[in-house]
Amino acid sequence: MGFGAQMLEREHGFAMDTGKQYLAYPAWDERAETANFCSTNADWYANESLVQGQGNPLPFCLASCSKSPVTAIGDEQGYVRLFRTDDGHDRQDKVYETLLMHDNAVIDVAFSQDDMRLATAAGDRTCGIVDVTTMKVAVTLASHHKSSLRQVAFQPGQGNGDVLATSDRDGTIAIWDLRCSQLPARAFSSIVNDSSTRRRIYPRDDSLDAVHGVASNVIPAAHSRLTEGRFTPASLTAIHWFPDGREHLLLSGSEANASIKLWDTRYIKPVRAQSTPLAQTAAPRHHTFRSYGITSIAMSSDAARFYAVCRDSTVYAYSTAHLMLGEAPELVYNAIKRKPRAIEGIGPLFGLKNESFSVGTFFIKSKLRPASGASPELLAVGSTSGCPMLFPTDERYMRTAWAANSHILKPDPVLITPSQSFTATNTPASLTPSNCDIPIYRSGTPLVRGHEREVTNVSWTHQGRLVTASDDGNVRHWQEDAAKARHLRQVGDFGGERWMSGWADVGDEWDLDDDEILS
Repeated sequence: MGFGAQMLEREHGFAMDTGKQYLAYPAWDERAETANFCSTNADWYANESLVQGQGNPLPFCLASCSKSPVTAIGDEQGYVRLFRTDDGHDRQDKVYETLLMHDNAVIDVAFSQDDMRLATAAGDRTCGIVDVTTMKVAVTLASHHKSSLRQVAFQPGQGNGDVLATSDRDGTIAIWDLRCSQLPARAFSSIVNDSSTRRRIYPRDDSLDAVHGVASNVIPAAHSRLTEGRFTPASLTAIHWFPDGREHLLLSGSEANASIKLWDTRYIKPVRAQSTPLAQTAAPRHHTFRSYGITSIAMSSDAARFYAVCRDSTVYAYSTAHLMLGEAPELVYNAIKRKPRAIEGIGPLFGLKNESFSVGTFFIKSKLRPASGASPELLAVGSTSGCPMLFPTDERYMRTAWAANSHILKPDPVLITPSQSFTATNTPASLTPSNCDIPIYRSGTPLVRGHEREVTNVSWTHQGRLVTASDDGNVRHWQEDAAKARHLRQVGDFGGERWMSGWADVGDEWDLDDDEILS
């Protein structure tokens, strides 16, 4: 390649490492962000039954602390277990605390921003809030829901720990403000700063019984579906708060379709009035003849993008700015309360697919790891295939793929679309719907061999480790270790070194040295 051609390649972001002068090895390869993930036979925990005579319960949900290496596991018997995700513990010591929360399955769990409170949403139509310091139930939320709960989420910002949202199978969203529930002064443990360098925890009063909370706002029939000529409420499978400054805004998704709604939770609708969102996204056009619901929503660190996992086995990326087209004072920071207008925004910007990724149930959840130091932003998603997926969210990979192939002509001849290229390989036609009008990129790295059945829930720890829960009854954590991940990919099954281990599947050529590639 001549000097001029090399300069042009560099201008377009395709500069190569020495010895790799091929488009198969672009300067930006998403596998560099995911290839180091692995899990060993010391990193998993079997969720064993605590009820005599019953089989091992399935772990249904996960939530990780933001300041300590602890993940809460909720299971189908109603128990919550605290799971250690740091090193130095035997497998039998991974779980150090267990609490029976409900008489039915725990469907979702969530920590408050300061890790002092843990909320559980269950199939018995109630939500419990645990004081984490004493592991005692401090508040029970048992009104306004007439069917099993699906999601629970604490509001960030000023309402942290006091304001939370719950959703259920009947399409109801309830907003709870514990400050309006006349709690005793010592219902929860508190942290007091004695000095600039010392903090003291004052535990809750153990003599107190659990207090019943009161909802401050209820949004009935937030989503609905058309069945036999009439609208019926749809199960709310995903809710997600906006970050601090816009924490009054809430996103919701349902099993009915791929439309996502935006709510101002400060607005209390008049009695008998229809629930009206601020805005809602348009469903992808290729869903015209069949609707696919949303299973989970995650938001980027800067709140510029949010990602929705859809039942058509696609992760759709949306622009927050496109939720409301035109002038949208409702989206600015610290916006005043306005009457919702149900403005329709545009649909997704693009979609992400992978041959190893499938969404067979509404229990498939996602979680985003914010960028921190040298760790990039990553979206983790469960999968019916048994392989949790890692999707880098840096859009330079999409731009690189489009720019690298935009000059290629089809036999038609029609310019190739972005949906037919990503990194070094083309997206198979089977991954792209024939009537799709948005780019669908082949992306993501599967984490293989760690689980044997559907991976439903995922969570990121404060150390950047990934925790996954599966229908095989196991919970395991994954960490970044380049040498270990490469060894597990190359060692083979003989000798048993791969037993109960998992690794990122990035292709055999990834671990080859330059001289092996060129030979």
